[in-house]
Amino acid sequence: MRQPLLLLLLFFALLTSTQAWAAPGDTTRVTIFSNRHITHYGDFDTTAVLPAAGRYRKIRLHYVLGRYACEPGTQYCGSWDYTTQVLVLPPAHDTLEIARVITPYASDWLQQNRKHDYVIDVTDYASVLKGTRTMRYRYDGYSWGFSLTMYLEYIEGTPPRDALDATNVYSGYFPYGRATEPIENHLVDKPVTAATGAASAQLKSTVTGHGADAGNCAEFCNFTFNLLLDNNLTEQHPLWRNNCGLNQVYPQTGTWIYNRANWCPGNAVDPIYDDLGPLPTAGSPARRVNIDMPPYQPTNQTNANAGYYWHTQLVSYSAPNFPVDASLEEIIAPTNNENYFRENPACDAARVILRNTGSTALTAATIRYRIDQGAWQTYSWTGNLAFLAQTEVTLPVAGGIVSTRALGTFEVNLVTANGQPDANTLNNTLRSKFVPNAVLPANVTFSFTTNNNTQTTWQLFDAQNQAVSGRVITARQTTYNDVQNLTPGCYRLVINDSGCDGLSWWASPSAGSGSFRLLTAVGGSTIRTFNPDFGCQYVYRFSVAGPLATQPGLPEASLKVFPNPSADGRFTLDWHLSQRQTVGVRVLDVTGRVAHATKLANVQATESALDLHQLPAGFYTLECTTTEGVAHRSIIIQ
Repeated sequence: MRQPLLLLLLFFALLTSTQAWAAPGDTTRVTIFSNRHITHYGDFDTTAVLPAAGRYRKIRLHYVLGRYACEPGTQYCGSWDYTTQVLVLPPAHDTLEIARVITPYASDWLQQNRKHDYVIDVTDYASVLKGTRTMRYRYDGYSWGFSLTMYLEYIEGTPPRDALDATNVYSGYFPYGRATEPIENHLVDKPVTAATGAASAQLKSTVTGHGADAGNCAEFCNFTFNLLLDNNLTEQHPLWRNNCGLNQVYPQTGTWIYNRANWCPGNAVDPIYDDLGPLPTAGSPARRVNIDMPPYQPTNQTNANAGYYWHTQLVSYSAPNFPVDASLEEIIAPTNNENYFRENPACDAARVILRNTGSTALTAATIRYRIDQGAWQTYSWTGNLAFLAQTEVTLPVAGGIVSTRALGTFEVNLVTANGQPDANTLNNTLRSKFVPNAVLPANVTFSFTTNNNTQTTWQLFDAQNQAVSGRVITARQTTYNDVQNLTPGCYRLVINDSGCDGLSWWASPSAGSGSFRLLTAVGGSTIRTFNPDFGCQYVYRFSVAGPLATQPGLPEASLKVFPNPSADGRFTLDWHLSQRQTVGVRVLDVTGRVAHATKLANVQATESALDLHQLPAGFYTLECTTTEGVAHRSIIIQ
């Protein structure tokens, strides 16, 4: 009797845990791949046990890309921008692509122990992402070195509208410009029918151009496709990304700054959405879809290698589930979310994405927010957002985004929508961790050495977005030292390069190398050196000590660092503080990422060891936060 009783108890325990797991607002995580080494071209299949039932307001795919060490002598390990796809293979249903990511040029990631978590909304596939499913990762690459961890997050709750089904309209890799196989043979006029009970439907197209013919098409060619519904021109969509030089995943060890055919290296591919319009009534003909590409046929047909990965799907939806509802979708700043790396650290204001998730137009919202469990601040937004439209909202932070912690916390909450309490509270609150902005002295020198071009300029803005100073460059290979005498507050230094190749880039050797450093106004000690490989723009946000910042600068004599440079990454910190205390220590690399963080206890007039031997050779900024001020020291590992 013991064994049946034990099994019965286990059954009830499992039932209880499942019910707890399904509570409103809970998040369920299902791992698909765990540190899977990508070792060959083609498909990597696995079976995933997904939630069999339940209702989810959002399903998110986390695609965590890393690196592993290839066999000795392997060429191009982790070095190329390859197309990867995530597909689900439901039985008796179309195989569906749910995400596409282009790998970065990442030959230096292994040394940096670097990874990137691409977060992709896959709620449109709720109807097939349930039960036991075959999941497929497709790798279109001929060199190895990447590792993959992938998991799905199911967030319990009611979505703005239910995704009833998704089916393929066009699916495959289609040649472009080949006389014997024109792309029109694949992008044909065809009928589409929404799922039974659907109130609306959208066409969702994920399209990227690849290959290199005599005209460098389709990877580097800018073409536009026409969408026809019922033989009427409805939309025109350029298949082009013009902002690769502002990539969040940077710098890379290849040609990451070049714009491409609707993709950038190291980015997830953004789908193109088109509303299908009114659905046919019973007995009416189905809607017809046709996509036209411009005529294109290179003369050299032996090298007609252009083509597009083309997936257009029909996604069917229910009617909206809420008449009035608003959602906070993302925290852009402050956050340590690497997908918003260029927007952080922040200083004067927070930035969030507000979305209308109700059928009624959203015209007003009340938002409250705070830093580190401090006092709540309130902002009243007004505008006009249609159903599912979204906008970025800037939330001014009185006193600036200041935290004495190594990682601060930010919390934001939506209180009212259209003047009334938001009944759907599950999508109203977001929280983030963030790295505080640097605190600089009031007198600081901007030391700018130009390269062989005159493409780079800089401007300094205050918290009111007023230009404080700047410089337009006219001379090559020249150093400009501009002393800034700044009042307390938040500032934003914006360095722009019109050629989108920064101050130094390996593929522009004729441009030479420039630099941009922050120096102490007295003595000229280096506070910070910026990585010159920044593409189109680099933004550095900081605060100046005073009423805004809780920490003044620490006197030079209070902290000495030796040996500097260090041959093995081991340093000694020689302290001369007035009282015994705990000191927060952060080490930042040249891109501003926190490479090391720790706390030192019982520090006063003493020496502390700082062991950074695990970090690669290079330039770093040491930031030490004490009760007497914040110290910034430049350190070098040889």
